[in-house]
Amino acid sequence: MSQPTLGPITVHSFAPAWGIPVPTCSPFGLKLITWLKMYEVPHTMVAANDPRKGPKGKCPWIEIDGQTIGDSELILELLKARVGRDLDSGLTAEQKATALAVRRMFDEHYHQVWEHQLFIDDAAWVRGQEFFNAALPPVVRVLVRNLIRHDLRKQLHARGVGRHKDADIIRMGVADLDATAALLGDKQYFFGDAPTDIDATVFAFLALTRYTPSPSPLWSHFRGLTNLTAYCDRVLERYFKP
Repeated sequence: MSQPTLGPITVHSFAPAWGIPVPTCSPFGLKLITWLKMYEVPHTMVAANDPRKGPKGKCPWIEIDGQTIGDSELILELLKARVGRDLDSGLTAEQKATALAVRRMFDEHYHQVWEHQLFIDDAAWVRGQEFFNAALPPVVRVLVRNLIRHDLRKQLHARGVGRHKDADIIRMGVADLDATAALLGDKQYFFGDAPTDIDATVFAFLALTRYTPSPSPLWSHFRGLTNLTAYCDRVLERYFKP
C-alpha cells in the first residue's frame, strides 16, 4: 500500500470530554481525524478549545507545509487531491450522489439537532456544562460557558432548527437517524464491506451521539437502532483502538 506524500499535519480541534473514546468532541474534527486514519495519513492532534484562533473562527483547522487551513470540507478537498489514492474509486455515480446528500444532511441539519440536544435543551445542559467545566479555568467558567451557550442559541435560531419546539427538533433528528439506519441496513460500512469517505462523516456524528451523554429522547432512540450502534463500535475498533 502506497503511503501518502504529505508533509506533517497538525489538527487543531476541541478536546475530548465526558471520557469519550475518540480524540475530540467536535463532529467535524472527528470526521477529519477519522478520514486521516482511513487513509493512513500521519498526523498530530492539538486540543484547541478556542476556535477563534483558527482561520475560519471554528474547529477544526490544520497546519500543513507552513499553511493554516480551516473548514473540514476544504481541508479534505485539499488532502484528497494530494493523498494519492481514493477509497471512493469503486463507487457508482449514484452512490457518490447519495454520499454527498448524506454528508449534507449530517453537516447542515443533524449537526444543528445534535448541538441543540446536547447544549441548549435544559435537561441536557446539566451534562453539557461538563464540557466547559473541563475546558475552562474556574475563574471564568460560568461566565464563558453561559455566553457561549447564548451565542449558540442565537446561531441555531438564525439557522432555523432553534426556532422549533423541542419535540419537533427531536422528531427531525429521529428522521435523520432512521434514514441513516435504513441506508446502512446490515452492511458493515455505508456502501458495503469496505469503508469509503462517507464513513468518516457518518461515524463522526453517530459516534458523538453514541458516546456523549444526554438525557434527550433522541439519544434513547439512537440506542434502539442497533445497526447504528454496532456500526459505531465497528469503526471505533478499526481506527481508534490500539
